[in-house]
This record gives sequence, structure tokens and C-alpha cells, in this order.
Amino acid sequence: MNHGDRCRVLVVEDEFLVALQIEADLVAAGYSVIGPFTSLAQSISAAREHPFDIATLDLNLRGEFAYPLVDELIDRKVPVLLLTGYTAFDLPERFRALPRLSKPFDGMQLIQKINGLYPVS
Repeated sequence: MNHGDRCRVLVVEDEFLVALQIEADLVAAGYSVIGPFTSLAQSISAAREHPFDIATLDLNLRGEFAYPLVDELIDRKVPVLLLTGYTAFDLPERFRALPRLSKPFDGMQLIQKINGLYPVS
């Protein structure tokens, strides 16, 4: 994959330092980052306006759940990686089978999960 064809990752994360680390890890691994976005409204708007290939989503954005965005992305058949402290059983049943990384996670785990969903060559 050449530089112009890098996988674009939509990043939705409301914690500033976590968002910076996610962005740094993705860029270092060869991905292009769209975001990060910190609110549900901002994230939905960005998801509709910017082209991207995969999304990493924090589910709880300052007390507002990102479920409407997850539903929209699933309907659009966009690969989604949930980044959350919630267990699978804490999630609505329709989201339990989605790829998920439990917080806290490290950059290596993030890249391995993303590579499994959308490999960069």
C-alpha cells in the first residue's frame, strides 16, 4: 500500500491523552487518522463528511453513549473496533460480537486488532 492509499481510521475518543496515544500509534503503524472526535454529534457529523475505512470508537463520550454512531457504521458495513472499559455483557446484545479492546490497552494490542480488520501492507 503506498502512502496515498493508506487506510484511514476514524478515531472517536473523549479522553485527550488516550486520543493522542491512539493517533500516535496508528500513524506510526502506517495508518492515516481522521479525528480524533470527542462528542457523539461531532463524531456522527465527521463520519458522514469524511471518507474512512475503519472506525475505533470509545463508547462512552462524557456520559453520552456512541450507540447511534455504531448502528450507523454497521448499517454502512464499516468495520468497527470498540475501545471500552465495558465488558461484552455490559453492551447491548447487538454489539457483543463486534471486535473490542478493553481499556486500558497498549499500542501493540490496538495495531494487532486493526491489522486483523484492515491490514496495511
